[in-house]
Amino acid sequence: MQKRTSLLALLLILALVLAACPAPVQPAAAPPAAEAPAAPAAEATKAPEPTAAPAAEAMDMTGKVVIAPGQTIRIGGSFALTGPIPDPGKDIAQAAEIAVDDLNEMGGVEGFLFELVAEDGACSGDQGTVVGNKFAADPTIVAVSGGTCSGETFGLTPALQEARIPFVSPSATNPAVVSAECDICNRTALSDALQGVVDAEYVFNELGLTKVAAMHDNSDYGKGLTEIFQNHILELGGEVTNFEGVQVGDTDFRAALAKIGANAPAFIFFGGYSTEAGLIAQQMKETPGLDGALFMSDDGSYTQQYLEAAGDAAEGTYMSFVAGADAEEANAAFDAKYMDKFGMSPDDLGPFHGQSYDSVMIIATAIKAVAVKDGDNLVIDREELIKAIRNVSNLEGLTGTLSCNEIGECGAGGVQIFTVTGGEFVQVAGFGME
Repeated sequence: MQKRTSLLALLLILALVLAACPAPVQPAAAPPAAEAPAAPAAEATKAPEPTAAPAAEAMDMTGKVVIAPGQTIRIGGSFALTGPIPDPGKDIAQAAEIAVDDLNEMGGVEGFLFELVAEDGACSGDQGTVVGNKFAADPTIVAVSGGTCSGETFGLTPALQEARIPFVSPSATNPAVVSAECDICNRTALSDALQGVVDAEYVFNELGLTKVAAMHDNSDYGKGLTEIFQNHILELGGEVTNFEGVQVGDTDFRAALAKIGANAPAFIFFGGYSTEAGLIAQQMKETPGLDGALFMSDDGSYTQQYLEAAGDAAEGTYMSFVAGADAEEANAAFDAKYMDKFGMSPDDLGPFHGQSYDSVMIIATAIKAVAVKDGDNLVIDREELIKAIRNVSNLEGLTGTLSCNEIGECGAGGVQIFTVTGGEFVQVAGFGME
């Protein structure tokens, strides 16, 4: 009995010692190369049609995308398919599809074909963040075309920067979208830093109007552009009577217009999108103090959607657009393919199809420069791709000869000014008329 008691005591002491010891340290798992905490795990390798979900091993721990035979070179796309400008967003998405078709007709890269993975960025910062996290969590995404809007693109950027996935936006024009600090950030659209200045100089110097009011939709795009316009009017010696903010989705602007009308400006500039611009053009006609005032908006409103929203009030209003240098033959071929594939002219939906096509071509040009064969696989180093995009030079695109600079500005062309005559946009000044 005594021996049994001693044995039990010894076992009890041993158990207490073992319990006090820490568990053996396990080797730390290597972090995923494209980590996105906000994206559900189930979405990390989910791929849209037509291909099945690729294996997670497609991204190795050195930041290289490894594409096995039979798989595709996957370019993400963040397009504003819903939100305030669904028609231009659809146009941009469809143009990117044609670019992928053309690349594949040319044989892709080393026999590997391209695939466009389209997501709806909704022209929204919040939705841009969702899309950015989804792409960052997908080890097969090589680069991204998008976003459509500036706020959407700001939403995309943090996750893509962390995952080291470069993007080329076809239409995000806020000056801060690209910078020396963001090496993954690029665009083919021209900056609002240029558009706002050209617009102000046209109003002040060409129209001879020095007393103006400014309105914006509080978006990163609309407010940012309007601030540039306002500041340059003041630099020219003009007067800005009001700087009024409204909201995307508003339909009644009478209160803001009444405040503006009390100061009787000769001109209203609105930074924002099509529907709101059209309704403002209508409602200012019935506002005391504004019955003779002229109206101007921007490339976000340079759409058929604006003409429909404004109706008869569109006549005599002005628009600006950051246009590319049109390559006539290439654009005619593009238009024919677009019509054949989608049954409509690209101009029926929006103005940025050329920039969208070129954004995909810039990405593809950079991929061709860095992709290497490793046995039967195609390997693309994302860090090398980031550098290669900035090194694209003298690429002949739909919008002219494209070269990317050290901060990611890749666009060609200039700013155009239009007026609405007979229900159509007619250019009256700016790039291409010199």
